[in-house]
Amino acid sequence: MVEILKSFEQTAVWFRPIVLVLPGLGATASGLFIWLGGLGFRRLLLAVLGGVIATLIVLAIMGPNPAAMVLTGLLGAFIAVLFRRFFAATLLSAQGALVTFLVVGWPYLVPPEGSLTGRLASAPDKRVLTTAESLHVVRTAAHDAVEVARQTGRQLAASRWAIITAVAFTLLMTGLLFRQFGGAMSCALLGSALVFAGLVLLLIFKGSAPVSRMASQPMLFGGAFLGMMVFGTAEQWIVCRRIDKHDEAQASSGKKSKSQKR
Repeated sequence: MVEILKSFEQTAVWFRPIVLVLPGLGATASGLFIWLGGLGFRRLLLAVLGGVIATLIVLAIMGPNPAAMVLTGLLGAFIAVLFRRFFAATLLSAQGALVTFLVVGWPYLVPPEGSLTGRLASAPDKRVLTTAESLHVVRTAAHDAVEVARQTGRQLAASRWAIITAVAFTLLMTGLLFRQFGGAMSCALLGSALVFAGLVLLLIFKGSAPVSRMASQPMLFGGAFLGMMVFGTAEQWIVCRRIDKHDEAQASSGKKSKSQKR
């Protein structure tokens, strides 16, 4: 996986600026919002995430289909808000399973020799790529990452899968039983990941080689990510849960007043 990211980093310096700057700024800004205040806007955040996840699923299965993507996105947003406790807990569980998979499967996350991403990075033609060519490299890197993940999943021992399952189940129960704490943890984890991803894209645009630096000091950057997550969880659980409780109290009082009028 590191080799794929390094290859992408080497090729991305030739991207059109818009391909790196706009997603980088968007990921950083949305990540900061989710990291520090996502729990206070739980319904809006869940609706957006539900719509995005449903749209991506349709895109992966059917390819670009605007009508199906819009309809499925709206349906996903509605379901996420309607079953928001279960959806939030599932989201936390999925994030925890993904992080655990990366940790326990890291030694196996090695791309096969001659991967397309590596060939693009070593191409002798060093020029500024067009927007279409830049997006092609992005899709290639994503495809290689998915293939490596599938290969790793087939190689993992049953004991490692048991660890992943145990973490996912524990976080699912945490999200269902301790809704606000689980929501704060989920927002902190997602926000931290978006901030890191956005900053990596912006630093690649500046030519700072962030992936190589992170690969050379994994404990330092891993500790920074863990610290961001812990701080975001504590801050939202202490501050933003009051906003969430206030909104629920207003909603319940509104329902009571309507029933009394009837």
